[in-house]
Order: sequence, then C-alpha cells, then structure tokens
Amino acid sequence: MDLSIMASRISVFEMVLLIVDIAAAVLGFQLINQVYSMENGVSWFMIIAIFSWLTLLVLFISLSLVVDVSKKQLEEIRRIIVILEKKRK
Repeated sequence: MDLSIMASRISVFEMVLLIVDIAAAVLGFQLINQVYSMENGVSWFMIIAIFSWLTLLVLFISLSLVVDVSKKQLEEIRRIIVILEKKRK
C-alpha cells in the first residue's frame, strides 16, 4: 500500500471532530451574542461564558493537532518497519 495515499485520507473521527468544532464555534458565538443582547453589557457571567467557549475551542484544536501528530508518527513507524524488513532480506 502506498503511504502517501493513506496519509491523505480523512478519517471518520476527524470529520466528526471538524463538524463538532464548527458547531461549537457557531453555537457558542450565537449564545454569547444573545446573552450580550439581553444584558446590554458585559457581566461576570458573560466573561465566564466567553472564557469557557474559547477554552473549548482551544481543546478542539489541540485534539485535532494530537490526532494529526499521531498519524504522522504511525506513518513513520510503518516506514521504519518497511526499511528494516528490506535490510533483513
């Protein structure tokens, strides 16, 4: 199997992660905007909501990066195995 073709495929987990991240970004912004409109200003609840929303977005981005790095590591391990098998023969 060609490793360059495998690396370009998007897994189901990555697709679900992308959809959830986009939904969290849009819904979080919409909810924070509604609270801001109702309260006519910034309150402690608003600051906590914004901080929590941004933290959630950072966690989603971090999770995406971890998945990408682990895919690259797996690809490198497979390449090393192929090289070692060729040397052994």
